[in-house]
Amino acid sequence: MGRSSISKTIDTAGKDARYDSCVKRLLSVKIILAWILKECAVEFKNLSVWQIAKECIEGEPQVSKVAVDQDELDDGEELGDRQIEGLNAEDVSIKEGKVFYDVRFSATAPGEEEPIQLIINVEAQNDDETPYPLIKRAVYYVSRLISSQKNKVFVKSHYEKIRKVYSIWILTNAPKEKANTITRYRIVEEPIVGDATELERDYDLLTIVVLRLGSPDEAESKSILRLLDVLLSATMKPADKKSILEQDFDVPMTTSMTEEVNKMCNVSSGLRRQIEREVRQEAEAVGEARGEARGEARGEKRGVKRATLETRTEIALNLMKSLKMSAEDALNVMGVPARSRTTLLKSISARGVAE
Repeated sequence: MGRSSISKTIDTAGKDARYDSCVKRLLSVKIILAWILKECAVEFKNLSVWQIAKECIEGEPQVSKVAVDQDELDDGEELGDRQIEGLNAEDVSIKEGKVFYDVRFSATAPGEEEPIQLIINVEAQNDDETPYPLIKRAVYYVSRLISSQKNKVFVKSHYEKIRKVYSIWILTNAPKEKANTITRYRIVEEPIVGDATELERDYDLLTIVVLRLGSPDEAESKSILRLLDVLLSATMKPADKKSILEQDFDVPMTTSMTEEVNKMCNVSSGLRRQIEREVRQEAEAVGEARGEARGEARGEKRGVKRATLETRTEIALNLMKSLKMSAEDALNVMGVPARSRTTLLKSISARGVAE
């Protein structure tokens, strides 16, 4: 039974988990990034961790490959390589030399009208005491994540295509009074005179999240802080790390476990297709029983409503039983919209009591 990539990285890092290269490798694993997104990005809070890892994170995260500064080339890039849809991970200053984004990737979250496309940057910082206010550096990073989209994500004056960005900073050596804390910074609307407002999605385009780590024993048992406290601990043995990550956070330490999770995610996609198919079939059957066009429309509407409730209740109960999920997690896997959840949860509760 083979080991997963994160298991190998933990063993290789050993007690040097806070060394720069080790931190970047550990933080670039998709399941770890999925945990970070679930608890730090509001767009993913209603999705399961495995759904985020499997369906929302696009491609492979870039580790120390993209330039922060627009006038510098990415790692391995030549002058003629720049393309419209490329994503940039480095910054350059005279004193520091080239500075790359630690981890950078694109992600897509479900939206009410259309999917939400995001650009995510994850940074690891070993020292909270820097010569400059670290938050100012974070503001510069999100600003560059926005401005670097010009001629890559959008051209000319198509500012409506700007993607929201996150810069998530993980401070591994925070002072005790700030340890195991999470702080968020973002743009908010503040009417001063009158009531002229804009759509939140048009100005809520950059968010900074700062996580200051501490002792695993002092963090909440299931929080992202405990996960990162354990993962990046400089004192905990690799075997203990892997045991906690696997048992408490479902982070796979064997390739077989990874394969099983992938199967589960594929099944969830199949379930959604099954729901749609059964709803259509039920609606058609009800519609056929009506003799006139208006009757067909009413029958189809009632058939869709009835089939949706009955079918989704059955599938949700099966998910909860076979995969030991909560009702909310089952609805997340099934992709049930918020407006339909109250009725469905009542149906699940009634069926569960009856059985």
